[in-house]
Amino acid sequence: MQRNRRLLIIIAGVILLFSILLDQVRQHAKPEQVSPAAGASASPLFAASFPDIHGKTQPLEQWRNQVIIVNFWASWCPPCREEMPELSALHAKYQSRGLTVLGISTDDAATMQQFASTSPVSYPLLAGDMEGTRLAEMLGNNRSVLPFTVILRRDGSLVTTYFGRINTEMLEQAFLPLL
Repeated sequence: MQRNRRLLIIIAGVILLFSILLDQVRQHAKPEQVSPAAGASASPLFAASFPDIHGKTQPLEQWRNQVIIVNFWASWCPPCREEMPELSALHAKYQSRGLTVLGISTDDAATMQQFASTSPVSYPLLAGDMEGTRLAEMLGNNRSVLPFTVILRRDGSLVTTYFGRINTEMLEQAFLPLL
């Protein structure tokens, strides 16, 4: 009897802990739009190069002079995976008008490539690993939050950043005037 009681207490504790953690994840998954920090610059972005899904190093400089949505993500991040179909649809719809979506994974190249083989998108995926995390910090991710999204004008200046999961409507409001 005593043993069953302990087991029930442990199970109740685990359920309570799980519900608290789930609530925390949901709170962090809500997007928060913020203006770029004063003096924030996209120059580190255009100086970076990362491997793509085929292992070929891609210099980010090649996307200069386009409106860019840079989405920092990881394969283990549920909100990151949830927003990828919307980002893919936006890239496909507006690419001809000068919009590029770039997905920079904080995973290593092998993990990112494995994920991409089962979850293809229309936009370039790059494996940033720890350098990708540092780049996100330089662009304003001072909270180490994923997903983290940055929008840049054609001149390379930062427009806005988002902490957490984004959606089509909020992104279109930010980038359509720039096309």
